[in-house]
Amino acid sequence: MKISNDKRKTLRLLIFLLSALLVMTVSAAVYNYMYMQNSNIAAEAAKVKFTTTGAADATAAGATVGTNGTYVSFNSMAGWPNSTRTYQAAIGIQNTEASPRTIELKFDLVGDWSGQTANVESITVIVRNTAGGTQQGTTITVGTAGSTTTAISIPASTTWVVEWNIKWKATALSTDKVSVKLTLIVTGE
Repeated sequence: MKISNDKRKTLRLLIFLLSALLVMTVSAAVYNYMYMQNSNIAAEAAKVKFTTTGAADATAAGATVGTNGTYVSFNSMAGWPNSTRTYQAAIGIQNTEASPRTIELKFDLVGDWSGQTANVESITVIVRNTAGGTQQGTTITVGTAGSTTTAISIPASTTWVVEWNIKWKATALSTDKVSVKLTLIVTGE
């Protein structure tokens, strides 16, 4: 069967128009917008918080706990070159609830420490049930991204302590300093 040029052109045009219609139909979208609003979000007391209670080395470490116990800073930690300094109980982590809570202390990113990091031999952080007591979870190695205690369950009405072990390299200078940021993750509300 022979198709004339006019019929071919018409057939091609029809196929093109059908294809365009199909593409337009597939591309068309219907949107329904729905909204969510909450005008009653309240602040509440932290159920797990930092505390100097039971933290025998808090003063030596220069621990300052924020108003609500959800932040702590240290401004006096130090160490000698080629020697390890241990703050067995630099700060406490207290569960004020009547039930256990899951927590995780974490060094998240390599960018969470700065300064003369090349002159640090090692900084490790350990959560213990008491100063020098049983380790809870695994050891955090500062400088290793994602280093964590893993998820650990702190019993009801309990305070655990955080131990810091700092070792500078033998070539470190007395002017060397580093800054470190750790994150405490508390599961649940």
